[in-house]
Amino acid sequence: MKPFLRMLHEAANDPDVISIKMTLYRMARQSKVVEYLIEAAENGKEVFVLVELKARFDEENNIEWSRRLEEAGCRVVYGLDGYKVHSKLCLITRKTEAGVEYYTQITLIVRDEEDGICRYVHLGTGNYNEKTSRLYTDLSFMTSNVQIGMEAARIFQALAMGQTPDELKHLLAAPNCLQNRVIEM
Repeated sequence: MKPFLRMLHEAANDPDVISIKMTLYRMARQSKVVEYLIEAAENGKEVFVLVELKARFDEENNIEWSRRLEEAGCRVVYGLDGYKVHSKLCLITRKTEAGVEYYTQITLIVRDEEDGICRYVHLGTGNYNEKTSRLYTDLSFMTSNVQIGMEAARIFQALAMGQTPDELKHLLAAPNCLQNRVIEM
């Protein structure tokens, strides 16, 4: 969780970051994740957050944080009809110059995207709750892979319209792109 929090904080203050998009399920009472998203919005970034309100025992906390996100200028969507969004997905979009090296505390990234955009993706099991992350052994993955970044963007585009993606090649996302792919593999 600490490397992710560092990356999110850097993104909130990086003038070249365009947007941050996240799914949130259970948030800590003292959430650095939400604080950094609010900071990003206050710094002029587009911040989109899907908040799943159906989080047993955490509904009130999620509603309060959602209000604070909206007040800061974040676009908040409250789950999808008929589904419970229980995922950990974050997409950070940043302007780059072809061939430019970009250093973060986490890694050195050399990008050469044709569109001048680099997409950083964090995905994993569990949720973005700093407190409970110390108790569980969740799996986590961070990448700037172009194909994964584009698919994460497609997922957020679908979520913003209250839908789920129909077809993905690299990521597995229920309800349409998980079961058949797992069976196939």
